Amino acid sequence: MQRVRELGARRAGPWLVILAVLAAAGLAQSADSGAGTLIPVKLSLETISKEERAKVWQRVDEYATVDALLEFCGRKLNLQRRTWAAVSPCVETKSLRKVAGVFRAKKAEYVKAWETAFAEPEKKKALCDSQKPKLAEYTRILDAHISEAATMCSACIFC
Repeated sequence: MQRVRELGARRAGPWLVILAVLAAAGLAQSADSGAGTLIPVKLSLETISKEERAKVWQRVDEYATVDALLEFCGRKLNLQRRTWAAVSPCVETKSLRKVAGVFRAKKAEYVKAWETAFAEPEKKKALCDSQKPKLAEYTRILDAHISEAATMCSACIFC
């Protein structure tokens, strides 16, 4: 539940985080090269530091928790499909697959945990009813970040 509470405070979706971190690394490398021409590239996990990758994996875990709760309570956002479409033009497929695989595995683990902890219909209803205001906020935040990631990627001048 702590991870669910962190969503509003963090204000960055799992894919937006990877895009932003990769974009920052790519921009820094482009600036350092001093080349007079632009070279089309797609960003990857390999271009970021160990600490930045750790942050990406932490965020992926947190947002898998939130997406699992949303799905458990009947709200399917198709987060992975929508995010992939938003950032695939500027992030390498290999990196996207790796992040998506970890996200799917963690989400499945969390959905199973919610189903185990709240197996009785009354417990599930009580949980989902108590989280209803937050679920709407989480949905809005995730939708906004997918939109922002799509905008950032479509405006990418070096991808």
